[in-house]
Amino acid sequence: MVETEWPELAGTELEYGDHTWELTGAVEVNVTGEAISVGAKQVDDVRQKTATLRFGASADAPSLNPGDLGGHFDRVELVRDSPRLVLRTEARTYRYELRNVEYE
Repeated sequence: MVETEWPELAGTELEYGDHTWELTGAVEVNVTGEAISVGAKQVDDVRQKTATLRFGASADAPSLNPGDLGGHFDRVELVRDSPRLVLRTEARTYRYELRNVEYE
């Protein structure tokens, strides 16, 4: 895993599993670039539980180079009610679908 901070990601909100999550900007990318984990807190509950949101690239999609993580966050988009993390470099756009939530 490669750990980094994407300040431009911090504060972004998304809905998943009947909850609203605010992303922290703490990011881990696995060594192949096919999976991204993002720190988050649940903002629709007074306890504000923390969790890790796990995103994955589809099998036929290109994945981010973990050796060049820079600030590539572009936006969160919804595709059929499923949040996707969109990352953009000069050469390519990457989309990672939210797969699950792991509470801390």
